[in-house]
Amino acid sequence: MKDSVYAHITRITLFLALALSVFFVVSDNMLPFTTQATVKTISIDVMPEVNGYIKSIEIQEGEFVKRGDVLVCIDPEQYEIAKEKAEAVLFQRQSEYDEAVQHVNRIKPLAARAFVSEEELDNAMSKEAITRAAVLSARSDVKMASLNLERTKVRANDSGIVTNLTFSKGMYASTTAPIVHLVKGVQWIEGDFAEKGLSALAVNEQVNIVYDAIPNKVFRGRIISIDHAISSGISQRSRLGEIGNETRWIRPQQKIRVRIVPDTFDIHIIAGSRASLMVRGSGGATVVSDAWMRLLSLFRFVY
Repeated sequence: MKDSVYAHITRITLFLALALSVFFVVSDNMLPFTTQATVKTISIDVMPEVNGYIKSIEIQEGEFVKRGDVLVCIDPEQYEIAKEKAEAVLFQRQSEYDEAVQHVNRIKPLAARAFVSEEELDNAMSKEAITRAAVLSARSDVKMASLNLERTKVRANDSGIVTNLTFSKGMYASTTAPIVHLVKGVQWIEGDFAEKGLSALAVNEQVNIVYDAIPNKVFRGRIISIDHAISSGISQRSRLGEIGNETRWIRPQQKIRVRIVPDTFDIHIIAGSRASLMVRGSGGATVVSDAWMRLLSLFRFVY
């Protein structure tokens, strides 16, 4: 009796193993499936346009900010001084230019009556041109000083969620390093499918999605792009060919990168979350895909 029970269990185990093997073979070719998928998003690095010590932090970690919101304030004292100095130089250059213009206006009638030489008139007009150029340069310096003063208020150049905020008041901010990272709300999924299922992958094809972070729930999405090349398929000029040595009898499958956009975005999903994907197909294949992904979502409770 006991032997028959063991034999029965063995037959069931072998049958399930065979059924799963057949399922995975068919799936790879007709209903591509992968557990190698990652949620992606866009990160915006906010870098200050002027150097200085941070006077205040106007945001908090996880806060949503809009384009133009002030994120960080850099101590503006040195830039206020620079602006005042530029304005003083402009005032001086303007005075020199006004004086040169007055001198030209006085000397022109005298030159017309030959009371002064043409050379003196040319010198006066040349000085007027030089001082006019100096005024234009000084005005540009004032504009730049005003702009740098405004730049001490570091603003968001796009909307997003503040993340990885590591700077604090009193720290030095440099134009060479970001001080705030903003994560965009737009998300997509990058999945790596076996290349033998490439014929079953197409743009706008529906996909079932199971997130590791959300067990017992199947989401839907669609394929928006399929990579047409991978790094090993690009030939670089002026380089010798690279030959890979594979010691295994059966080499591993090549993967193809596919980008999927979910139909809905769940607030519990973050950039970097892992997911499993399976093409839905059409007709009876859709039932198989939906059933398998539902079963997989249940397994996520355990693993």
